[in-house]
Amino acid sequence: MKTWALIRENVGLKIGVATGIAIFLIVLLLVGIVASIPVALISKFSLIKVLLVLAILIAAFSALVITISTNLLIQRPLTRLMAAIRRAESGDLKVRARVDSEDEIGQVAAQFNEMLGKVTSLEGMKLDAERKLTVAHEELKYKAVLEEKANIISSTNQKLEATLKELSILYNISQVMTASIDPEELCNLLGEVITKNVGVMDFAILLLDPETRQLEVKAALGFKRNDQIRGLAFELGEGITGKAVQNKAPTYIADTSKDANYLRYKGIQEEGKSFLCLPIVAKDRVLGAINFSRAEVDAFGEGEIRMLATVAAQVAIAMDNARLYAETKELSLTDELTRVYNRRHFQKMVEMEFKRARRFKRPMSLLMIDVDHFKKFNDSFGHLEGDHLLVDLAKVLSDNLREVDTIARYGGEEFAVILPNIPEEDAEQVGLKLRELVQQMKLSTTLPKKAKVTVSVGVSTLHPESDSIEDVLNHADIALYRAKSRGRNRVVVYQDSEVTPLRVVE
Repeated sequence: MKTWALIRENVGLKIGVATGIAIFLIVLLLVGIVASIPVALISKFSLIKVLLVLAILIAAFSALVITISTNLLIQRPLTRLMAAIRRAESGDLKVRARVDSEDEIGQVAAQFNEMLGKVTSLEGMKLDAERKLTVAHEELKYKAVLEEKANIISSTNQKLEATLKELSILYNISQVMTASIDPEELCNLLGEVITKNVGVMDFAILLLDPETRQLEVKAALGFKRNDQIRGLAFELGEGITGKAVQNKAPTYIADTSKDANYLRYKGIQEEGKSFLCLPIVAKDRVLGAINFSRAEVDAFGEGEIRMLATVAAQVAIAMDNARLYAETKELSLTDELTRVYNRRHFQKMVEMEFKRARRFKRPMSLLMIDVDHFKKFNDSFGHLEGDHLLVDLAKVLSDNLREVDTIARYGGEEFAVILPNIPEEDAEQVGLKLRELVQQMKLSTTLPKKAKVTVSVGVSTLHPESDSIEDVLNHADIALYRAKSRGRNRVVVYQDSEVTPLRVVE
């Protein structure tokens, strides 16, 4: 408002000055004209009229001059300036006011144009800043996306590495599982591959004895005294391992110093803060447990525990397969009733011992043992009691022979015994000893005390003149029949000069 007032004041001053100058010039012109007229020609009245006319002309001329000056100097420049201002207000920042003079209006127009230039520049800077801000936002957005993707990739790589490690361990274990079918040997092989791949301070595999129901350490690695650890036995429910097996539940102790149930392998283990016990369970049947230890507190992570649980599951399969193989092998080699070797395995063993005796020029003897009056026993007490008798007899014979001797159920109530490196005289003494033990044995049946059991024993020995193993077998069989024909409950050694009865009545 002050600016426009100042403009009006300055422009008005210019118009006034211009008008005054114009009037002054006209007045001088008119005065000059009047002065040139002779005085005689002009009457007083006429002079007054002339002066009045001159005044009117001066006033009209002054009005005309003021109007023209106002239009030229104020109205048009201001109209153009206001039009530019309105266009600028509507958003057209490219418009510029016309500058026709260096007066105040011209200066205002120039300043307006300068202001618009600055506004345009600022608008451009604003747009550039917004563009850069948008770009920055997009970059931040992409950066966040890239960081998220990088985190996902890193996490995926870690999971892949863990999976590859687990697969590698499982592959190595699967290789070991095919290397042996003996449970104890399998334990040692598994112990080596697990400690090598998993990285633990010490490791132990315990197997559950089906008869004693005790957990016995079959493999131990990483201990300062491995030999003292092997063979240790734990009752079910005893210590961390016993409880874990009893409950069929994996157990992890982050700090063993704070758990009174941890027995440190009955005081033999000196170190170890973290302890992990994984029961070996196959088809809901507990076979044993695997123990892992580390020196640090809480040294097993959740992912590692899951991986080791998978290892324990693989070990369970291997152990169960080994157990099934052992049972199958035992069934193929042993008699189902008495649990001593069957006749087929006896044939293989006697041939092997025969070849060994021939090679090293050592003696070898055979015993043929038959239960006296077994048919009469069955008829009197039943076949079930007869089976019990054969089981008791097989146990007495097995318990009183050497580990190198071989006993087998040769057929029915007849048993055969291989005595490696035993000459004829000693073989006869073995036969006599077994006959006496059978006569004194207590039956596990509820039979009357009058039920007595005796056996007849035939003895034969490998001699240089023996042509084949069949000769030794036949000679033992002949000696057995001679013992029966002489009244039973006796031991007879084969002699060539004796006559053998064709048939012995039971």
